[in-house]
Amino acid sequence: MFSFLRSPPLALLPPPVARVLRGIPGLIVLAVLAMALGEPMRAHSDALVTAAAPLGILSLQFACGAGAAQAILASWDAPMLADARLSLYWDMAFAPAYGLALAALSERLAAGAGRRRSAAGGHVTAWLPLLAAAADLLENALHLLLLASNPTALAFPACAAALLKWALLATWLGIVLTGLFGRRR
Repeated sequence: MFSFLRSPPLALLPPPVARVLRGIPGLIVLAVLAMALGEPMRAHSDALVTAAAPLGILSLQFACGAGAAQAILASWDAPMLADARLSLYWDMAFAPAYGLALAALSERLAAGAGRRRSAAGGHVTAWLPLLAAAADLLENALHLLLLASNPTALAFPACAAALLKWALLATWLGIVLTGLFGRRR
């Protein structure tokens, strides 16, 4: 079922492309791309801060109940709802950019670790950011539908996708930090 986890994600690309993306220049380009796509997303989200949504669009991500989502949406006027949509559209590009950047970084770190660890475990680590990006895309689609329709049916699945995204990213970060600090010993 999860046989794709048996190989690193960049193995799906032509080898020269994968090699470039794992290299320092490729990682820099991916990081700059992710930051360039993330900045407009952040700017639109910053315009969404209200008493009901103190974290802007992040407040909506963690609104797991219909009542909480309705309170946030009610606190946003028409221009703010447009900012919410724009933030989500920018996030649709940001998610694959950060997913690919972190996957490439994972593969580079695994290659430079200099110790033999389970190939499957290393591949799973590299897949985590891409799986998080997929959950992010699902969350964004659900939030766009929520903005256009009734939050009662969509608040919980959108929140679940957001929580999955953040859990996958936190797991990835924990594994990477453990690997980095474990090498120093």
